[in-house]
Formats: sequence, structure tokens, C-alpha cells
Amino acid sequence: MPNTEILDDYVILRDKPLILKLRSLGAGVEEAEGTKITILEAAYFADRGVLPMKKEELIAHALKKDKLASEKYFVIKYLRDRGYIVRPSLDGTPYLRLHRKGYRPGEDKTYYLIEVVGKDWKASSADLLPSLDTAGRLRKELVLAIVDLKTEKPLFIKFGRANFE
Repeated sequence: MPNTEILDDYVILRDKPLILKLRSLGAGVEEAEGTKITILEAAYFADRGVLPMKKEELIAHALKKDKLASEKYFVIKYLRDRGYIVRPSLDGTPYLRLHRKGYRPGEDKTYYLIEVVGKDWKASSADLLPSLDTAGRLRKELVLAIVDLKTEKPLFIKFGRANFE
């Protein structure tokens, strides 16, 4: 696609009608050189026929940097298919940010940080503390998503902190 450029973590789009379509769907961030959309969001919209790209190629590209890219894709697909807007964090952290149903990015803040983990994930409370601290600092609730790639269905576990002062 001549108006599309694939970078390490993003796809840069320069086609105005396509950009407007994606923005109406709650995707993409405007930049000086065009609108950028994360690779996993691009894979979702390619699968839906919105982007004229191949989903498998985009996921393969994402897997080069993130071994959980397939799992993250299925979480994005699962939630978007149910009307939620979920986007990978743009700050380089491994979290997905979930917007409340019916709200677009910029209309309301995100309420949940979703950390995607593999099916065989095992952790102690000490392993959860950095994620809980990040969620607390950002005033978000932490949700772990465990994905079984065979069923492509995530299991969501919400964590919270309680202070009894």
C-alpha cells in the first residue's frame, strides 16, 4: 500500500479516508508524518477488512518484538468484538488500555490496564507488585488476561488494592 509504512511498533497511514474511518472506530493517533496505529490494532482492522493488509503478516511482525503478541491480539479481538475500545499502551509498557464501553479515546479516561500473560503463567505476589504499583500510580485497575490460543478466549482476573488506615 503506497500510503502505508510499517515501522517497528506502528503502521503509519497517510490515506485520509482510511484515517477518518479508523478514527471513527477509536483507533490511531495523529502524528506529523501521518496517523499511526499499533501493529496489533492494524492486525485487527486488517482481519475486519478495514485495512488492506494481511493480519498474519502483521502478527508475525509483532511477534519479533513481543512473544505474547498473539495473545494480545486475541484479547484486543475479543474485547473489540464486544464493543469495547482497547489499545496497546503508547508509552512502551506491555499493557493494554481499556476504555469504558461507548467512549472513544479522548472522550473519557481509561479505567483498566490489562496485562496479558501466557496460558502457563505462574506468579507470586512479589511478581504482581510492579504491575499493581503501575496501575495504582496511573489510577487504573489492573486486570490480568490469560489466553488459551486453542480456544482464543481470554480469562480476565481483576486485581485491586485495599488500604485499611
